[in-house]
Amino acid sequence: MGATLDTGKSKGVKPNINVTPLVDVVLVLLIIFMVIIPNMQDGKPIEMVNVFNPDPDAEDKDEPLTITIDHSEVYTIEKQDLTRAQVLVQLQAVYARSPKRKLLIRGDAKLRYAEVRGFFHEVQNIGFGGVALAVGTQRQWDGDKEGE
Repeated sequence: MGATLDTGKSKGVKPNINVTPLVDVVLVLLIIFMVIIPNMQDGKPIEMVNVFNPDPDAEDKDEPLTITIDHSEVYTIEKQDLTRAQVLVQLQAVYARSPKRKLLIRGDAKLRYAEVRGFFHEVQNIGFGGVALAVGTQRQWDGDKEGE
Protein backbone atom coordinates (compact mmCIF):
# COMPACT_ATOMS: atom_id res chain seq x y z
CA MET A 1 0.00 0.00 0.00
CA GLY A 2 1.38 3.36 -0.92
CA ALA A 3 0.76 6.81 0.45
CA THR A 4 1.31 10.26 -0.92
CA LEU A 5 1.91 13.45 0.98
CA ASP A 6 -0.09 16.41 -0.05
CA THR A 7 1.40 19.76 0.69
CA GLY A 8 -1.66 21.63 -0.43
CA LYS A 9 -4.66 22.72 1.58
CA SER A 10 -5.44 19.32 3.11
CA LYS A 11 -3.42 18.23 6.06
CA GLY A 12 -2.22 14.69 6.67
CA VAL A 13 -1.59 11.56 4.67
CA LYS A 14 -3.84 10.65 1.70
CA PRO A 15 -3.98 6.85 1.09
CA ASN A 16 -3.49 5.56 -2.44
CA ILE A 17 -4.27 1.84 -2.82
CA ASN A 18 -2.10 -0.18 -5.20
CA VAL A 19 -4.33 -2.80 -6.85
CA THR A 20 -1.55 -4.59 -8.77
CA PRO A 21 -0.88 -7.22 -6.05
CA LEU A 22 -4.63 -7.88 -5.76
CA VAL A 23 -4.92 -8.44 -9.52
CA ASP A 24 -1.87 -10.73 -9.44
CA VAL A 25 -3.37 -12.89 -6.69
CA VAL A 26 -6.75 -13.12 -8.47
CA LEU A 27 -5.09 -14.12 -11.75
CA VAL A 28 -3.03 -16.81 -10.03
CA LEU A 29 -6.16 -18.20 -8.38
CA LEU A 30 -7.99 -18.13 -11.72
CA ILE A 31 -5.20 -20.10 -13.39
CA ILE A 32 -5.13 -22.64 -10.56
CA PHE A 33 -8.89 -23.21 -10.79
CA MET A 34 -8.77 -23.44 -14.58
CA VAL A 35 -6.23 -26.25 -14.30
CA ILE A 36 -7.70 -28.14 -11.32
CA ILE A 37 -11.49 -28.02 -11.87
CA PRO A 38 -11.55 -29.81 -15.27
CA ASN A 39 -9.46 -32.63 -13.80
CA MET A 40 -11.89 -33.28 -10.93
CA GLN A 41 -14.21 -36.21 -11.70
CA ASP A 42 -16.83 -38.05 -9.72
CA GLY A 43 -15.71 -41.56 -8.89
CA LYS A 44 -12.80 -43.38 -10.43
CA PRO A 45 -11.42 -41.77 -13.61
CA ILE A 46 -11.58 -44.09 -16.62
CA GLU A 47 -10.96 -43.86 -20.33
CA MET A 48 -14.09 -44.68 -22.32
CA VAL A 49 -13.89 -47.12 -25.22
CA ASN A 50 -14.14 -45.44 -28.63
CA VAL A 51 -15.73 -47.35 -31.50
CA PHE A 52 -15.37 -46.26 -35.11
CA ASN A 53 -17.31 -49.08 -36.81
CA PRO A 54 -19.90 -50.56 -34.43
CA ASP A 55 -21.64 -53.80 -35.35
CA PRO A 56 -25.10 -53.30 -36.78
CA ASP A 57 -27.81 -54.00 -34.26
CA ALA A 58 -30.11 -56.68 -35.68
CA GLU A 59 -32.80 -56.13 -33.03
CA ASP A 60 -33.47 -52.52 -34.05
CA LYS A 61 -34.44 -53.53 -37.59
CA ASP A 62 -37.64 -55.16 -36.37
CA GLU A 63 -40.68 -52.93 -36.20
CA PRO A 64 -42.20 -52.78 -32.73
CA LEU A 65 -45.44 -54.64 -32.17
CA THR A 66 -48.15 -51.98 -31.99
CA ILE A 67 -51.09 -52.38 -29.62
CA THR A 68 -53.92 -49.88 -29.98
CA ILE A 69 -56.50 -49.30 -27.24
CA ASP A 70 -59.57 -47.32 -28.30
CA HIS A 71 -61.89 -45.31 -26.04
CA SER A 72 -64.21 -48.33 -25.50
CA GLU A 73 -61.26 -50.47 -24.33
CA VAL A 74 -61.03 -52.64 -27.44
CA TYR A 75 -57.45 -53.81 -27.99
CA THR A 76 -56.11 -54.14 -31.54
CA ILE A 77 -53.01 -56.10 -32.55
CA GLU A 78 -52.18 -56.38 -36.25
CA LYS A 79 -55.69 -55.27 -37.31
CA GLN A 80 -57.32 -57.87 -35.03
CA ASP A 81 -59.67 -56.68 -32.29
CA LEU A 82 -59.26 -58.59 -29.02
CA THR A 83 -60.17 -58.34 -25.35
CA ARG A 84 -57.56 -57.48 -22.76
CA ALA A 85 -57.20 -61.12 -21.63
CA GLN A 86 -56.77 -62.32 -25.22
CA VAL A 87 -54.12 -59.68 -25.86
CA LEU A 88 -52.17 -60.72 -22.77
CA VAL A 89 -52.26 -64.39 -23.85
CA GLN A 90 -51.07 -63.43 -27.33
CA LEU A 91 -48.30 -61.24 -25.87
CA GLN A 92 -47.09 -64.14 -23.72
CA ALA A 93 -46.77 -66.21 -26.90
CA VAL A 94 -44.91 -63.38 -28.65
CA TYR A 95 -42.56 -63.05 -25.67
CA ALA A 96 -41.88 -66.82 -25.72
CA ARG A 97 -40.85 -66.56 -29.40
CA SER A 98 -38.79 -63.35 -29.17
CA PRO A 99 -38.16 -61.93 -25.69
CA LYS A 100 -36.34 -58.84 -27.05
CA ARG A 101 -39.27 -57.70 -29.17
CA LYS A 102 -40.28 -54.09 -28.57
CA LEU A 103 -43.86 -52.97 -27.99
CA LEU A 104 -45.61 -49.72 -28.78
CA ILE A 105 -48.84 -48.96 -26.90
CA ARG A 106 -51.22 -46.44 -28.48
CA GLY A 107 -54.05 -45.25 -26.25
CA ASP A 108 -57.02 -43.13 -27.23
CA ALA A 109 -57.06 -39.66 -25.66
CA LYS A 110 -60.57 -40.28 -24.27
CA LEU A 111 -59.42 -43.46 -22.51
CA ARG A 112 -58.69 -43.20 -18.81
CA TYR A 113 -54.95 -43.27 -18.23
CA ALA A 114 -55.41 -45.78 -15.39
CA GLU A 115 -56.40 -48.37 -18.00
CA VAL A 116 -53.27 -47.71 -20.07
CA ARG A 117 -51.07 -47.72 -16.98
CA GLY A 118 -52.54 -51.03 -15.78
CA PHE A 119 -52.03 -52.63 -19.19
CA PHE A 120 -48.48 -51.25 -19.33
CA HIS A 121 -47.78 -52.84 -15.94
CA GLU A 122 -49.16 -56.23 -17.06
CA VAL A 123 -47.04 -56.13 -20.21
CA GLN A 124 -43.93 -55.43 -18.14
CA ASN A 125 -44.84 -58.34 -15.83
CA ILE A 126 -44.84 -60.62 -18.87
CA GLY A 127 -41.20 -59.64 -19.33
CA PHE A 128 -41.10 -57.09 -22.12
CA GLY A 129 -38.43 -54.50 -21.43
CA GLY A 130 -38.80 -52.26 -24.45
CA VAL A 131 -42.31 -50.89 -24.00
CA ALA A 132 -43.10 -47.39 -25.27
CA LEU A 133 -46.19 -45.20 -25.21
CA ALA A 134 -47.08 -43.46 -28.47
CA VAL A 135 -48.00 -39.80 -28.32
CA GLY A 136 -49.08 -37.32 -30.94
CA THR A 137 -48.66 -33.61 -31.39
CA GLN A 138 -50.88 -31.44 -29.27
CA ARG A 139 -54.01 -30.20 -30.99
CA GLN A 140 -57.17 -28.37 -30.08
CA TRP A 141 -59.32 -30.98 -28.35
CA ASP A 142 -63.07 -31.03 -28.71
CA GLY A 143 -64.26 -33.80 -26.41
CA ASP A 144 -67.89 -33.57 -27.56
CA LYS A 145 -67.25 -34.68 -31.16
CA GLU A 146 -67.31 -38.44 -31.65
CA GLY A 147 -65.86 -40.40 -34.57
CA GLU A 148 -63.10 -38.01 -35.66
